[in-house]
Amino acid sequence: MLYIFPTDLEAQHFREISPDSRVEISGVGMVATATTIMRLVSSGDITPATIVILAGVAGSYGESIAVGDVVEVMEECCAELPSRFQVRYCVEPSTTLRNVVSNTVHSCSAMQGGAQVENMEGAAFFALAKECGFRAVQIRAISNRVGESFENWHLDEALGALAKVLQTLTL
Repeated sequence: MLYIFPTDLEAQHFREISPDSRVEISGVGMVATATTIMRLVSSGDITPATIVILAGVAGSYGESIAVGDVVEVMEECCAELPSRFQVRYCVEPSTTLRNVVSNTVHSCSAMQGGAQVENMEGAAFFALAKECGFRAVQIRAISNRVGESFENWHLDEALGALAKVLQTLTL
């Protein structure tokens, strides 16, 4: 398995409790994630046999998912595109975690449109998994409510929970 985190901060807790795991830092956003994945595909570090886990934080719309909960994203779209250009990327469940629909956004507070959470990398990750043929699993810990200022995010709580779930994940 290969774990991809958008930032070093998001990977830190997991690296501490699982130091032998293969971890890559992609950078924040769709472009950085796509670039990292294509570099890994081109170098042979990602093949169709590779299970790739994109892990990090997400914001939740409303109160239906608690801050600190860890979820598996099953569906993504680029929420900021006009609806006629939106593509929905879907994967099959890989875990027993709560399954959610997510919006990929460039900045916080996109329109909810039926999604439960939002992040900044997921649609690119799922699009490249489909194109390159690797197994994609996206695990997110809820750090905040969409629209909350960064100072109010609960990063340490969310990232601690994320690391524990990832350490025990069997796929």
